[in-house]
This record gives sequence, structure tokens and C-alpha cells, in this order.
Amino acid sequence: MRHDTTRNTKLRDSRDDRPRRRVLGLAVLLLTLSAGYVVAQRGVVDAVAGLADEADVEVEESMQRPTIAEIMAQIDEVAARHHVPPRLVAAVIAVESEFNPRAVSRRGARGLMQLMPATAATLDVKDSFDTRKNIEGGVRHLRVLMDRYHNDLPLVLAAYNAGDTAVINYRGVPPYRETRQYVVRVLRRFDREAARAAAQRIYGSGPPRPAASYPRTRLAVIQVYGPAYGPAPSEIESTSETIAPAASPPSPPPPLGTQGP
Repeated sequence: MRHDTTRNTKLRDSRDDRPRRRVLGLAVLLLTLSAGYVVAQRGVVDAVAGLADEADVEVEESMQRPTIAEIMAQIDEVAARHHVPPRLVAAVIAVESEFNPRAVSRRGARGLMQLMPATAATLDVKDSFDTRKNIEGGVRHLRVLMDRYHNDLPLVLAAYNAGDTAVINYRGVPPYRETRQYVVRVLRRFDREAARAAAQRIYGSGPPRPAASYPRTRLAVIQVYGPAYGPAPSEIESTSETIAPAASPPSPPPPLGTQGP
């Protein structure tokens, strides 16, 4: 009888504690949810602040980025001073960076004329993202190469892309696919006839590949200043004549040159 009384007392006590435990559990749950809510809100605020900072940086960079017209004015001034054709400089920039002063290649080349850090240091260009300094360094480099290779533009452009060592070792345009395409692409924007002659010189005379053909236009010199400076598409009349590069043997991978793609 005494045992039953004790057990009943414990049951009553445990039943009395149930509401208290429920309230305590609810309080712990509320505290946990509140802390999670505060942390989540703080994370949202931080994320929004980070996005705002990124947007401010992008707006600031877009405001500081020069227009193509401003870049062309700098090209004309620097190229005239170093006696380099401005159209050649513009063609190099169009292929190298598409007129993007903040461009960075996979190999680390920077700026409008894609100067490698070592080349920029040699040319005393301390900030390759500075438009004028980058153009100044790139044009000076072109001038040196033009003097070295006696204004032979295919060799000049090959050395600009793959480096002097490759041109000297192969005694001409290196058999690197990237470099060969680079030379023709730049010359196509500078002078169509020069590009045709360079392609013939590089690839030789062989059977044309029907898969790749390039329609000629009536433009004497291809535009490199972007859509705002070129004629409307309706003003360009294509003819039936095409240029087809000849087949070339497989080439070894290029070494690390002075410029990036």
C-alpha cells in the first residue's frame, strides 16, 4: 500500500511538470528561431551591401572607361609620334582586346594591346590598364619590331604574338596555328590585299578547303573602329569571289610568347 502511494505521488509530480517542460521547450525553440532570423537578416543585409558595392565599382569603371572615339584619338597621337600606321595599331587592338582596356588573357596579358607583364616592364609600362600608357608601350614595341624586321608586317605581327625567339628560330612566321591565324586576322583589318598575300605566304599554294571561305566585300579596307564607324550591313555588297586558306600540316604547340591571344 505504501508502494502504491509513492508511485502515485511520482506520477502526479511528473504530470505537474509537463506544462512547465512544454513552456521551457517552447522558449528554447523561440530563442533558436530568433537567433536564426537575426543571423539570416544580417546575411541578407551583408549580401545586399556587397551587391551595392559591386554595382558602384562597375558604374565607376564604366564612367572611367574611355569611348572608342577617345581611344582612336590616343592611337592617332601616339602612332604619329612613333611613325606607326594608326590603322595597324587599331587592327592590333581590335584583335587583341576588342577595344576593352580591362581585358586580361588566359596567359596574363593585359589591357588594350595585351602586354605581358615582362614586356610591360621592359617598356616601362607600370599600369597596363591605363589606356594611354598601354597604347604607348604597345606602339613602341611595334616600332622596335618594325625596325628589326624591316617593316615586314607578317614577321612583325608574328613576333608580337609569339615572340622574337620563335620568329628567329623558324626564320619566318612560326608554324603555330594561333600565330598564323593572328597574323592574317590583324592584316585583314589593316589591308585586305596584305592579308591575302600573307595567307599565301604562310599557307603556300594548295587545294582550297571548301569548309572555310571568306566572302570579299567592296570595302577597300576593313573597318576596325566598331559598328558605329562602319557602314550599315545593307551598304556592304558581297561578291561571289572567296578566299580559302590552303591546308597546312599539323603544328607543334607554341611556346609562351610575349603576347596573349
